[in-house]
Amino acid sequence: MPTAKPIEERPTPGPADIRLRAAFLVSGIGDWIYRLAIPVLVLKITGSATSTALAYAIEFIPYIVIGLFAGVIADRFDRRRVMILCDLASAVLALAVTALATLDRPPLAAIYLCAFLLACVRPFYFPAFQGFLVDVVPEQRLARVNSWTQTVDSALGFIGPVAGITAVAALGVPVSALVNALSFGASALLIAAISTTPAPAAGPTTAARIAKDFADGLRALRTMRAVLWGTVLMALSNLAAWTVEGSLFYLVLEVEEKPKVVLGLVLGAQGLGAVAGGVLAPRLTDRYRLGPLLAFGMGLSGATMVLPALVPTWWAVLIAWGVEGVATSLVIVSWFTARQKVVPSEVIGRVVSVSRAAAYATIPLGAVLGGRLVSGASPTRTLFVCAAVVQAVVFLGTAFSPVVRIDPGPGAAPNRTDGSTDTDDGAAEADAVEAG
Repeated sequence: MPTAKPIEERPTPGPADIRLRAAFLVSGIGDWIYRLAIPVLVLKITGSATSTALAYAIEFIPYIVIGLFAGVIADRFDRRRVMILCDLASAVLALAVTALATLDRPPLAAIYLCAFLLACVRPFYFPAFQGFLVDVVPEQRLARVNSWTQTVDSALGFIGPVAGITAVAALGVPVSALVNALSFGASALLIAAISTTPAPAAGPTTAARIAKDFADGLRALRTMRAVLWGTVLMALSNLAAWTVEGSLFYLVLEVEEKPKVVLGLVLGAQGLGAVAGGVLAPRLTDRYRLGPLLAFGMGLSGATMVLPALVPTWWAVLIAWGVEGVATSLVIVSWFTARQKVVPSEVIGRVVSVSRAAAYATIPLGAVLGGRLVSGASPTRTLFVCAAVVQAVVFLGTAFSPVVRIDPGPGAAPNRTDGSTDTDDGAAEADAVEAG
């Protein structure tokens, strides 16, 4: 278990903290409704499984392309206003879906366009949210707020598909899309109610300036060795996880020849594990340093993949994937909190967006790799052995890299960008990025 640290006094949540979390919850509920309403509408129009799957998968494309540059906007403009504009844009697009759904023959191209534009909003919202969280939440509460958002996100991931499809079935697509629009509007109002100091003017916004800001963000990431290592290791961990997750349907239903209820149990175990991990994480971050906790979570994730490799049965997969959910929440909370503490506020949007784009880029690679592995002999054992090997590399990389020293703990000088604690050098690096 990681090394213990002194217990710190925790400040109570303030109005900004509560409103920001309420906005996250309301917006998250709306997201699940639109994620299911649009595919249901496409299925109703086309009757095609491929067209329906495209409507669902379209959500991930903008994160890889737009996400690389969206962080520049989050750093360059007032983050509160960016989040409000994102919510208002999402509300308008959801109203457009509402109008389209009332037509007898809705144009499929217009529905895809709305789905794509809705997906394009989120890459701007996420880095702005991460940066705004740092701006309004005291550092001592960052881990607890990250744990709360991870728990809510995991709970929505667990009950969202059931609750969302129930809502769509009961209300119909037009009313469901209208509820989604209202949820975005409510989120915008909650964020608007948070009072903050306006961000200083960023100067004229041109393509050349945006490109320069993006280059500055990459340069900042390169100087922060712990964050750079963490970004690479998180992407590799995603590769290992999606090597398995992308093939779970085939593995359970075709290889193991189990009914769909077993697949539901496996996915449900992962969701419950993620919720449990989100609840457990703040208690661990209160007692242990973030770097060793990250290494512990990565190691636990790798260890869970060993059981199905040794005992390739569905119940072993169920147990492993439940514990994997716990490990994932622990890793996410520790990583988000450490990154928020180390990265200067001026560049956090760019660093977050590049990290997220790198993590999303490995998802299709993992899915393709998993699909190839389950096509051979002993598919369950082969799949989990390969995933365990990749995750073992991630664990060793975390344990023996600057990542493990990313949080020096209370009483130490603020973190440098390489994971040490020389304040003057760290500040000089941040100033150089801003002046460059």
